[in-house]
Amino acid sequence: MNPDIQLRHDVFAQLNWDPAVNACDIDVRVKDGVVTLLGKVADEAQRVAAECAARRTEGLTTLLNGLTVRPLRERALDAAASSVHSA
Repeated sequence: MNPDIQLRHDVFAQLNWDPAVNACDIDVRVKDGVVTLLGKVADEAQRVAAECAARRTEGLTTLLNGLTVRPLRERALDAAASSVHSA
């Protein structure tokens, strides 16, 4: 298997394993061994948790954290939509 593809798979495994990380809106890109995390997370704690989880990946040498925190307004809309669906 291509080393970049294997590394991407391994990073996703770490993100999905960590209960502090909601990986559904996180994309992992790997080029020549450099891993980049992209997407949006709910808060700064998840952004940091995702970075820490990715750094646990064996073989990772360079990590760029391009994750952004969802704006408060967007998080409020998501919460409102979620409560409507569960009602």
